[in-house]
Parts: sequence; C-alpha cells; structure tokens
Amino acid sequence: HQEEQPLFHSRRLRDRSDNENIEWLNIKKEGMTYIINVEEKIEKNKTDKPQYCNVIATKEGIITKVIAKEGEIIKEINDSVKKEDIIISGDIIYNEETKKQVCAEGDVYAKTWYTINITIPKYQKNKIKQNEFRYNIEIKNNNKTSKIFKSRIKDSINERKKIGELFNTKIYITKEYKTKEETKINTEDELKKKANDLIKEKMKHILKDDGRIIEQKVLKKTDFNSTIYIELFIVAEEKIGKTITN
Repeated sequence: HQEEQPLFHSRRLRDRSDNENIEWLNIKKEGMTYIINVEEKIEKNKTDKPQYCNVIATKEGIITKVIAKEGEIIKEINDSVKKEDIIISGDIIYNEETKKQVCAEGDVYAKTWYTINITIPKYQKNKIKQNEFRYNIEIKNNNKTSKIFKSRIKDSINERKKIGELFNTKIYITKEYKTKEETKINTEDELKKKANDLIKEKMKHILKDDGRIIEQKVLKKTDFNSTIYIELFIVAEEKIGKTITN
C-alpha cells in the first residue's frame, strides 16, 4: 500500500539558503501532473539618503512657518535667520545630550525682502484699421500658412473667411486692411496696471513657484520724457530651506 500524497503543498521561503530569488512556492498535483507556482522575491530599492544632515537657510529672512518631517526644529516662527543658519537639526537632543542623529528634512518659509526697479512707457503705439484694403487668398496646411499673392500693405490688419477645405488643406479669402499708427498717452489706471504686471513678472522670476508678494512700497519715482522709472521695496514670503550633509 502506497501512502497517499497531498494534493497541495506550499511554503514561504524565509531562509536564504532555500533560494534567494524565491519568496513563495506552491505545488499542486493533478493526476500525474504537478503544477508549480512561484512568486519572485521583490527587494525594496535601497535609498541613498544620508544618515546625518541639517536643513539650513538659503538666504536671510524672518521665519513664518516650519514643517519638519524629520529632525529637531531649532528656529521658531518670527526668528530672524541668516544665510546657512541651521533651522532643522539632524541632532536629536535630550537633556542637553545628543541621543540620535538623523537626516533632517522639512519645508521652511520666511519673509524675505528685495529692491527692484521697473521702467514703464508713458505712451503706447496702436495700429488703427483704415478703410482701404486688398484681397488675398491664404492656404493653410497643418501649421503652415502661405499667401497666393504678395502682400502690398505693410503692417496690415487682416480679416479672413474660410471658403473651402480639401483633405488637410484649408482655403481662406483675406482682407488686408491698411493701418495708421497712433500714439496714445497711457492713463493713470493703465500705468498702474502695466507697473503691477512688470512687478509680478520680475518677482515670479526671482521667487519661482515657491513664493508670493506680501507687500510693496515705492522708494523712488522719476518721470522722464517718454518713460517712468520706479524703484520699489518688496516684502515676500518664500521657501528658504535646503538640506545639506555635514
């Protein structure tokens, strides 16, 4: 009499001597056939995170917010910091003794300040459409547009109407209007809008996506013949934390 074999056999391989590449093994017997299922061992990616580091200030400022993911906060809200001051330390201290060292990580926000200058044109030139025009035909294929006739009106304002389409080619009839240049003095509201747009553009380049303008003050304003020169003091809030290894 032959001892009956179990229909199922499975095991989870914990000993590396079994096989360092296999995590789980299942064997199923069906008649004279064995069906074997194998689960490959998945190794977690090793991180290159250093064992010890600090979060320092990248510039001078006044702390507005500190969010520590790891490490000990040593600078609080409203504290003034200079460039390279440690804000989040990798030293975990208890009873004035370093108990553990970690790689400090977190976000630090602070008030910062800048002096910038902008130049605004007092006048703007506009093209005014006249009654005189010429017809032309435009052919557009994908992103390329060409005209059948050479344009004889310089700096024209064009109005076009689609008259046909064949496959990927679109055909337009175009009115090319003659223009007249007009010089206009900007109003106070227009000057203010242009100034704000220039300030936002310049500060966006400085602050990137990690900051915002809190306050702005005009330090100097000079009126020239065709332009206005303005010097401003800007108070901003931005990220100033940077992780460094020691």
